[in-house]
Amino acid sequence: MPSNGFGTDSRRWAGIIGAVGLIIGLAIGYFFGSTSPGLLTSGDTAVPDSSAGTAAGQTQVQLVNHIQADLPEQDVFVEMEPGSDQVVRPDIDQAEDLAASELFAASAPAEHDPFKVGENPLGPFSKGDSLGFTLGDWLAADGSGSYTVDGATAQLELSMERLVPNGVYTVWCSKIKLPPEPLVIDVPCGALDGSDNSFTADEAGAAQVSISMSPLQPSTETVVNALALAYHSDGQTFGPEPGPFGSSTHVQLFFLMPPLGE
Repeated sequence: MPSNGFGTDSRRWAGIIGAVGLIIGLAIGYFFGSTSPGLLTSGDTAVPDSSAGTAAGQTQVQLVNHIQADLPEQDVFVEMEPGSDQVVRPDIDQAEDLAASELFAASAPAEHDPFKVGENPLGPFSKGDSLGFTLGDWLAADGSGSYTVDGATAQLELSMERLVPNGVYTVWCSKIKLPPEPLVIDVPCGALDGSDNSFTADEAGAAQVSISMSPLQPSTETVVNALALAYHSDGQTFGPEPGPFGSSTHVQLFFLMPPLGE
């Protein structure tokens, strides 16, 4: 998988993410993979909300990875020492130095902790299988597109490059209620059974996705809507569920929907 290297201008990415302003910090902290008790409740619907308040028009989508968002990677890991059976998450200030490092899965699901609120947010974790590419390859992935709302329907169009060659991916629509009463609902974009949200990158890591869906609500100060691309290192998808984060499901790129009027 080819690498584009590093040296991305942090100011460029600040501009990309700036549409969501101060909410990005709290939002991603409760993004995909949280397993805290009570975070998901059986009474909450996972259907994208098409009620009053959805903005008509088009939103330009620029996908970013965790490092570009000033967060440690969450679902890919590097060895603590060569040949070690322990792995850790690459942090922001290590990304350039670790660009050539081989990436691994964790041997078991690893709860997300991008803001290091847990005791060991970066690990170590028990090492799983090699993913077959480097951190530089993983971070070279890029994607952009558009999200267009027309009445009671929406269309998501994405174009990606430098994904994992021949990799199996899924696209997720996530509704994130921010603290003090956090709640995360992850659902497939498109059909709720997951029949619309999977795709396979070509041998060069390129892919195009077109998904018809119910409109998402604009993000607010208390609720954030997001889009995310997850790579499935075992080649398996799980229908309405993302699958085990860190061990076989790996969020590579994401986008936070801007507030109304942004």
